[in-house]
Order: sequence, then C-alpha cells, then structure tokens
Amino acid sequence: MSYFAEDHVDLRLPKEGTIRTTLSELHYYSKPIDEMIIVPIGFKSDLGSIPSLLQWIFPKDGLAVLGYVLHDYLYSIRYKDDRSVCDNLLYEAMGVLGVSGWRRVGVLTGLKIGGIFAWNKHRKKDNK
Repeated sequence: MSYFAEDHVDLRLPKEGTIRTTLSELHYYSKPIDEMIIVPIGFKSDLGSIPSLLQWIFPKDGLAVLGYVLHDYLYSIRYKDDRSVCDNLLYEAMGVLGVSGWRRVGVLTGLKIGGIFAWNKHRKKDNK
C-alpha cells in the first residue's frame, strides 16, 4: 500500500507571494514503484499550479496539499526523466489522501494540458 509517512508537512508562507518552503521533510512511499521519495527541508512549492478561476473546485490548500508538494518536487528533479510518471504519482498520492476520483481526474487532465510548461521550465534550468 502506498502512503505518506507524515500526516502533515510544515510549510512557511512569506508575507508576500505564494511560494511555500518546507520546514520538515516529506516522505512518500509508492508501492507500484517500490520506492520511498523524500522531499527535503527547504524545498519551495507553489502547491497546485491551478488557475485562480478553478481553485474553488480544486483548492490548492485542500486534501491534496501533500500531493502537490510531492509533485512539485518530482518535477523539479525531473524524476525518472518522465513527466507522466510524476503525474501518475500525484494521482496515486491524491488517492492516498482521500481526494475524490473526479477531482483526481480533473487535476490529471489539467496536468496533461498545462504541465508541459512547468516540465520544460525545469528542463531549461537543467540545461544551464
């Protein structure tokens, strides 16, 4: 069974802006890939990159918050150099967190459409 080792992660939110910084590690074990993924202290995340118009349906600070931090980390390290693996891990993690199926599908669909921009942003950083 996949699981988060913690039931929360401590995040710092600055007075201005929306980027949060992890103040504690986040551990996620994925059974399908049989791997523990550790998001380090000091990692910066905007949580879900969800357009403000849709945040009432897909809240950034809702049940999926740990999954969003995990997903941002996976993109930042270009995990397995495979965007779909990262997206599927978010889908799995959201299920572990109790996010409803239709919301998980909605987030995954949004990632299929818009996730390429964030993925390519990290690719450009790697090339520098």
